[in-house]
Amino acid sequence: MSSCHPFRSGPSLLRRRGTFLASLLLAFLLNACVFPGLSPSSTGAQSSAPSGATVVSRQAPTPLPDNHVIVDQPVIHNLPPGQVVLQDLVLPLTINLLYNDTALERTLAQIYTPGSPLYRHYLTPQQIRQAFGLSDDQIQKVRQWFSSQGYRILAVDSLGTSLRVEASVGTIEHSLHVQLQQYMQQNGQRRQQFYLPTGQPRLPAYIAPLVQSIIGLSTFGIFQPEQRSQQPGLTAASSPGDCRQYGARQTLTRAQLAAAYQFDQLYQQGLQGQGTSIGILELNEPFDSRDVALYLACAGVQPPSIEVENVVGKVAPGPGQGEAALDIELAGSLAPQAHLVVYQAKGATIQDMLAIFQRVAAENRVAALSVSYGAPEDALSTNEQLSLARALRILATEGISVLVSSGDCGAFSERLPNIALVEMPSAIPYAIAVGGTTLQVNAHNERTAETAWGRMAGAGSFCQNDWGSGGGVTQSSVFKRPSWQTGSGLNSHYDGTADLIMTPDLAPVQAPNGLRQVPDVAAAADNIAIFWNGRWVRAAGTSAAAPIWAAGLALVDQSLRQLHKPLFGSTPTVYWLANHPGRSQVFNDVVSGDNGFYRATSGWDYVTGWGSPNFFALLQRLQSA
Repeated sequence: MSSCHPFRSGPSLLRRRGTFLASLLLAFLLNACVFPGLSPSSTGAQSSAPSGATVVSRQAPTPLPDNHVIVDQPVIHNLPPGQVVLQDLVLPLTINLLYNDTALERTLAQIYTPGSPLYRHYLTPQQIRQAFGLSDDQIQKVRQWFSSQGYRILAVDSLGTSLRVEASVGTIEHSLHVQLQQYMQQNGQRRQQFYLPTGQPRLPAYIAPLVQSIIGLSTFGIFQPEQRSQQPGLTAASSPGDCRQYGARQTLTRAQLAAAYQFDQLYQQGLQGQGTSIGILELNEPFDSRDVALYLACAGVQPPSIEVENVVGKVAPGPGQGEAALDIELAGSLAPQAHLVVYQAKGATIQDMLAIFQRVAAENRVAALSVSYGAPEDALSTNEQLSLARALRILATEGISVLVSSGDCGAFSERLPNIALVEMPSAIPYAIAVGGTTLQVNAHNERTAETAWGRMAGAGSFCQNDWGSGGGVTQSSVFKRPSWQTGSGLNSHYDGTADLIMTPDLAPVQAPNGLRQVPDVAAAADNIAIFWNGRWVRAAGTSAAAPIWAAGLALVDQSLRQLHKPLFGSTPTVYWLANHPGRSQVFNDVVSGDNGFYRATSGWDYVTGWGSPNFFALLQRLQSA
């Protein structure tokens, strides 16, 4: 089929121009060439596409076997004795519905495979819902059963992936035939309370094959912001317009970042984010608009349009911990005319992150989504990881770039001596994992040096405080190394035997191991100037690198849309760029530094991926594709 090319570049499979005869001819070619189940349609295209669209014919998922595991748990070492949970305590649950994930993955692979008839033809939420989800009647059966048992239906995902419900512990235990236990455990300097179920839920035979998993009975995994190295060090502003400390003590400013990563050359082309939206995910993290306004004034840009969407609950107002301020100030200053959509959840659980991913996918209006949160991969169960993977797969199918910080504890996300582990969700294949660098510029804002953001002076062999670009190999067997994750450096071998660098099951780390490797790219994550809580502060963390990349790809997508070319999309595009001539212009290869175990090297590496961006060169490469 490689000789079949009835499409123009862009998400559209059929442009509604020409005569009726031409339409018939195109319809014949489409039926002959496209992935089984795709056919032309007269429906309107998503905003990122030229005119026209595709419709995906229904590919009903196969019902699950009766004995499939609906609820699983992460591996928790040294679990203390549990206690009975109060029966009237109300808990939220996410009921993940059966989906044809296999067919969705197969379609997604073709969307990102050059030469495929579906190459870069992104789908709309409606097409995904109709093709791969349950029927409305099947979803209604599941919904009615939970309602009949006393659950309150909070939301039904419009893509048909899940229901969000809530009920008392008594109702949950009685209806699902499980018991919940409450635990309290010391986690570093923080005491953590969480719940775990005993027993496997039982559902009626007529809905059991339709429920993939239930998320929320285990509450061990909590996401943390990847920006904990805040160093006040600078001074409070003496007046609303006081910019004297902006950029003091060698902290990086917006102008320096823009020059180092070729934003300036995009600005010269008139690209500042006009007509483009950037999503920013925040978990129980507010921001003070006055902080943002002062930063932007000192950066010399007009305040962008900022919209807050309360996806789960409503976050209490305040300055927060500085995470949201960092995300918004960097994205808003580097893409100053983009519309920022801050997706908020009141909690920081797997359910909260999943709900935001689902909202972003349902709306399909942002070009890029910045995610500056993570958790050690072993803190999430397999079902929890798979639910996030489904959401990221859908976002990639829509062409939305999801930039996820890779972590701030080097190779040791669990913060345990010599236990090397990566973070979720950055380790999921369709998250563009963003590592960190230490960037240096001269008086003319020219990039003079860039090294891996790594171990601080005097730090041990693991992350006792907060330092270093997260990276390594996942230990989650469900995330095989993708076929597109190839290129120079990806087969560099590491063996943890000599240094006693171990996996959580106490086997020496081996890399590569046939599973997903992170990060994919990197950007500045050290000595970043932000304004937070009335003060200029020096911030560090890969949570700075993620919004830098999100802003850059939003401007790239702005130009691609103007040229009626497909958007950047997801992770495979990074590797396509890296494996084509001109990689040295697209990425700044970072070749020095380490993250406590892995070293930055020529080509791809486990600390900085392919390196930091040259966004103008990246755009030129995509324009010529």
